[in-house]
Amino acid sequence: MFKFEKNKLNFLLILFILSTYFLGFYVREISNGAGHIDLELHIWIVINDLREDYYATIINYLSYGEATFPFFHSFQSFFNPAEKNILYCLNNTIFNLLIIFIFYKFLKLKKIEFENNFIIKFLPFIILLSPWFRSSSYWGMTENFSFIFLIPSFYFLDLLINRKLSFKKNLLLTVLISLTLYARQQFIFLAVFHIFILLLNNNKKELIFTMIIYSLLSLPGFYVLFNWGAFSNLSQITAAGGSLDLKNIFLNIPKISSLFFFYSIPLILINFLKFIKIFFSKKCIFIFIIILIIKFLLFNDITYALKSGGYIVKFTQFFLYNDPLLLILISSAFFAFVISVINSSNYKYFLILPLIYLNYGFVNSVYQEWFDPLYLFVYFIFFSKDHIQYLRLNKNITIKLFFVWEVVVLIIALVYYHGVKNIPLFYTF
Repeated sequence: MFKFEKNKLNFLLILFILSTYFLGFYVREISNGAGHIDLELHIWIVINDLREDYYATIINYLSYGEATFPFFHSFQSFFNPAEKNILYCLNNTIFNLLIIFIFYKFLKLKKIEFENNFIIKFLPFIILLSPWFRSSSYWGMTENFSFIFLIPSFYFLDLLINRKLSFKKNLLLTVLISLTLYARQQFIFLAVFHIFILLLNNNKKELIFTMIIYSLLSLPGFYVLFNWGAFSNLSQITAAGGSLDLKNIFLNIPKISSLFFFYSIPLILINFLKFIKIFFSKKCIFIFIIILIIKFLLFNDITYALKSGGYIVKFTQFFLYNDPLLLILISSAFFAFVISVINSSNYKYFLILPLIYLNYGFVNSVYQEWFDPLYLFVYFIFFSKDHIQYLRLNKNITIKLFFVWEVVVLIIALVYYHGVKNIPLFYTF
């Protein structure tokens, strides 16, 4: 009874989150703007055709217009028996609650010293407020499926960086990252990062076996790509292949930086004095000015299409007439701050950033759903315990701030898509 009274607010917040989650399913919420379309025009058709003729559907997969490998679709065709799309969606909405449990289990393995012991139970439920997590659940989309493998991958990568990962667990990490890639190809930077860390750690035995495991597990993927003709034409790598272009990496730098900054705002608020001290140091100001000049020369006339980009890009389009100055300032500040805080004890963690820029930037459209709720897994599973403590991520007020943050993000998404864009509730097909 005492425990309940002490954590009464957290219990009530968990009930509130679960209530909004299932209410969102009931009203057929579309807080990512396109979940219903993806299910109706692509995913549901693929899954049903896989049930009818698996091999023929895989061979002709590109004709379905899907942007990811058919790993998720195959899983659903085998293990989700629902014959009606609404039951299929309900099964996914319930199934994705498993990710809360996985997040919780690896938080416990991390042995973070939270200010309040109940925080470790409350924190995982915050992902249910993410508009993109919710829509992926409600409409049986592919995004959430990768988190099942991604969360443990982040945990083991943290151990690897700190040279605390055994040989057997490194092989397990290789398998987990491979499954993550099959579920969501945008995470290919994880495999590259994994290999980089093995090289830096001079783990020759682990590196050799890792390359062997990656090679063996990639064979089904290469076989499918060969049948699609992808090796002679990159545009045949799923429906997203046609937008792959090296020049996109350059064009997307401000856009990706704005998304990194957006999900750094809670950290900045909770560590405001620390961030101010670092940013207004002579070193950081000097770096910021140099980068700002360079980026202004490179990006001063850049414009982005209305599709994709995230909240900050949308803000510049609606209120600043697509003026890129704000994006240039944010991108320059983010680069300057990161360069200023890198040191010999934590540089390996930062190596993942350029890989993300290269990986995410390769396509034409960068979506905010790629960062939310991913950022929570990065902060609490990938970051070291020292980082978590230094950034006050283990404090009760910080977790509450993340809760408020996701509530605000969700409200904006609901107002924009169901209010401004007039996407109907209770959509059926």
